[in-house]
Amino acid sequence: MKIPLGVVMGGRSAEHEISLRSGHQVLCNLDRNKYDVRAIVITLDNRYYYRDIGPDTVVGPDEISSLDALPAPGRSPLFKGPFSALDSRDIWGPCTVAFLALHGEAGEDGRFQGFLDTLGIAYNGPGVLASAVAMNKIMSKYLFLQCGLQTPPFSLFGKPHPGNSPESIAARRGFPCFVKCPQSGSSKLMGRAVDAATLRDLLDEFSPHADEILVESAIQGVEFTCPVLEFPDGKVEALPPIEIRPLAAEFFDYVAKYKDKGSEEICPAPRSPEILARIQDIALRAHNALGCRGVSRTDMILKDDVFYVLEVNTLPGLTANSLLPKSFVAAGGSYSGLLDVLIQTAYNRLPGTRT
Repeated sequence: MKIPLGVVMGGRSAEHEISLRSGHQVLCNLDRNKYDVRAIVITLDNRYYYRDIGPDTVVGPDEISSLDALPAPGRSPLFKGPFSALDSRDIWGPCTVAFLALHGEAGEDGRFQGFLDTLGIAYNGPGVLASAVAMNKIMSKYLFLQCGLQTPPFSLFGKPHPGNSPESIAARRGFPCFVKCPQSGSSKLMGRAVDAATLRDLLDEFSPHADEILVESAIQGVEFTCPVLEFPDGKVEALPPIEIRPLAAEFFDYVAKYKDKGSEEICPAPRSPEILARIQDIALRAHNALGCRGVSRTDMILKDDVFYVLEVNTLPGLTANSLLPKSFVAAGGSYSGLLDVLIQTAYNRLPGTRT
């Protein structure tokens, strides 16, 4: 029997465009002999549109019927809508599982997960609490430190920290340093401050987006990332680590992540078995520290034989350039096989369905 599946993409975060790319890649690689597929697009103004992807819909590497309809489904006759979140029966129809290709605020931060819990729809990735904590870079740092994981030294700026001025933060963190909104990913709403002026500019730019701004000391080292995947039988494994070498930027920013040849991503990382085992152990510890389930991907930097955890991603990207699929393929799998694992693991959480 096919699983009725809703593939959700878009959303109203700064990562809207990346989410559409992830969702499109998922649609192009799903085995439609296993799933009845509905594409659900959420616009930047939080309107919902959907279209059912029939078994005969032409799917190629670059299009699924009219790919250009994804950014603006309201102008496409292929999509039904607009709906609001209140129109849940119309949006979800027969779907029992949601495949979340969402990224960022209001998609990856636990709010959408709680919405689906209320509707009784299973979904890939961690639940409400782990999603919320992982998305907040400040709260996750406190948990990492509590669990014995190193993280770059940091300071906080904003209304809850009236004693922390740009000048005092600059004195503690030095330059360069990284300035981040705690709730954003894909290197959106973050920047690299090289002097007092750029630090002040970044704090001014990001302050309207969050009450607290994170300022981290720059760790000059080798960057790695390592996914952790839960399989349908309940087994949890760290996948092959990836070494990241940015080519198009000084650090692994938005351009380096998503531009073709923006970075060199080597999987498995060309390091000793001991180093690879340490990376995988840290990824598993970070996954468990936040209470993740389903999947996560932990970013870290190695300097002077110390690993510094940067963040945990609970809905890792699934674009053509994304790291989770590369790691799964390096372990001997395929993109479609990865989707099957994520969906079946989610499906097994429905009452009476565990295989």
